[in-house]
Amino acid sequence: MAKMAPQSEAHNYRELGRGHPVISTTCSRRDMLITMGSAAGSLLAGLSLPTDLLGGGVNDRIRWQRSSSSALFESVACDGVPLLAPGANGLLDGSCRLVAEADSQATRLTASQTSALHGPLQVQLKHHLHNSGLGQGDDLLRARLTLHNRSDTRQQVELTLVTAAQPVPSSTRQAIYLPLSSAGFDQDKRFHSLGSQEFLKDCRQTLEENELDCHYLEPQASYPDQRTTKALLLAPVVDIGQPPSAWRVAVFTQSDQAVRFRSLIGNDGCRGWQIGRVVTVEPRKSVELSCWLLVHHHDTSAAWQAFHQHAHLEPYPPIEWITNFRVHYYDFLSSATGRDGHRGGGYEADLPHFRDFHVGLATQHGYYSSLGDYLHPDRKVWRAMRGDKQGPVAMSIHTMKNRIAATRSTGAKAAVYMHLTLLDDASELFPQLESGRRFGPNGQPIRFPWNGPDVKGSCWWMSIGSPQWRDHLLQQARWIMEILQPDAICMDETFAGIGYDESPEHAGPLSPHAIRFFQEMRALVRSFGEEKAFFTSDCSKTGFSLWADGDVGDHAYPNSLANPLYRQEPVRYLAALGDKPWRPCAWHFRRMWDHQMALARQVGAGVGVSNGWLEYAGLHGLPNKERANIIRDIESLL
Repeated sequence: MAKMAPQSEAHNYRELGRGHPVISTTCSRRDMLITMGSAAGSLLAGLSLPTDLLGGGVNDRIRWQRSSSSALFESVACDGVPLLAPGANGLLDGSCRLVAEADSQATRLTASQTSALHGPLQVQLKHHLHNSGLGQGDDLLRARLTLHNRSDTRQQVELTLVTAAQPVPSSTRQAIYLPLSSAGFDQDKRFHSLGSQEFLKDCRQTLEENELDCHYLEPQASYPDQRTTKALLLAPVVDIGQPPSAWRVAVFTQSDQAVRFRSLIGNDGCRGWQIGRVVTVEPRKSVELSCWLLVHHHDTSAAWQAFHQHAHLEPYPPIEWITNFRVHYYDFLSSATGRDGHRGGGYEADLPHFRDFHVGLATQHGYYSSLGDYLHPDRKVWRAMRGDKQGPVAMSIHTMKNRIAATRSTGAKAAVYMHLTLLDDASELFPQLESGRRFGPNGQPIRFPWNGPDVKGSCWWMSIGSPQWRDHLLQQARWIMEILQPDAICMDETFAGIGYDESPEHAGPLSPHAIRFFQEMRALVRSFGEEKAFFTSDCSKTGFSLWADGDVGDHAYPNSLANPLYRQEPVRYLAALGDKPWRPCAWHFRRMWDHQMALARQVGAGVGVSNGWLEYAGLHGLPNKERANIIRDIESLL
């Protein structure tokens, strides 16, 4: 297998001196912790602090000019070069219109008009200058566009923030870097409703005379009349360069709001960016759209750092143990005797080898009676793997608890698997949960393309937009934490939290429901102890790791990990993951070992080892030479 290129400046992201603002969660009361986690999204507005509170110094290389007639800023220059062309649209202006109105009827807010009435709407624009923490002094401008509905009827409104700032203001050519979903280069059919067949693949894009729309979360979540995109972003950050200038301009928005970034050439001949979304404003209520404009001379990862520091709330302090290990073991209720053996003994066969392979986290997968029906306090024993050709496996709460205890005796932590969206219709719960299935455009519920040995019937794609399904998963997680008391829950295939549900009962984009669900899930898990972790998966597909303690999904496949674009610098998934740990599982752990190690060395990630799916030797059955080589590689990461 090809070796990775040497480490470059691009991934010095972790060395830029960032630190998360955190809210203390030392209180032991479970209900209070759950409430804090659920309310996380509402606290974002308070994250950005004035420069004088951040202790930022003055850097003469970046000079901001405030309007003489208002408190807004109207220009910025770097090394004496203005970033706005004469007559270009503003530095960070605002706009609003009723959706029923034409674009030409929008009200524009600028340095000369900071507030206005627009029909039943009262709108105001404010600027706040900050120090991003990159050592550049005051380099970050936040615009807050606030709208109040004065009427007694709800209003559908487009809110937009606009900037024409760029390193070479006379040019329309831009070299941008986008944290694109990897669903583009592997043409993931599960993203078909978002237009995955047309997704951009390369994070580096050049704009000449062309225009471009980029979407964070579903396009329809920000603009109801749009369903597909060419650029699905893992995080709401666009970084703009224009060689030969060493300066860059980045724009980013809050993590919990869907948004569209639109690049176009205006009537003034200058390229600009519109950052907007359509919102429904309830009577006598207010909404806000914030956008940050960062001026910097680092690589794109600096913009991702500023996004995490200023536009995403991290409500919990980090958990030390999840950053201290590098090896994640996954067991699919494997056999101790290989592929054709009866399942059930593989975990115990691999346990004595955990210390040699420096396993830090071991996850039980496949233990359940049916996918979607993981645990019940009244079900002490059950049959698992009911679809396996070698016959089902006897499982029990006692067996799972013994495995957790044995795992901890090796020095590793123990985790339990869940899936965000799968429900096997062979489960006795199916009749009461089937109304929570996700529906497609044809008006029919959607089957999920999985038919493994852990499935007895057929799998259905359940909708995270269904309150019943969300409540069910939360109850399952609560029982897992209460009864088994693991160190973590690993939620698989969390990319299923983005897309559209056409169900009459819960139709629309899924991501708003998914974000709230992940906040609630993480709060629930944390309520059982400050060291209990909640992990999401597939951080290269969607950015839901923003609302977890880290990511543990599988990526060890030729169309993902082996694709050079997956390792493109700066590595795209760090835009959402930030400095949270990436400790993947890997069903193809032997086949993809060199690629796993290359990426682990490149970005400080971990590696996965496994047993029971795609590869069946586990740890105990490896040939001596391969075993020695893998252990040597692992120890090079420690």
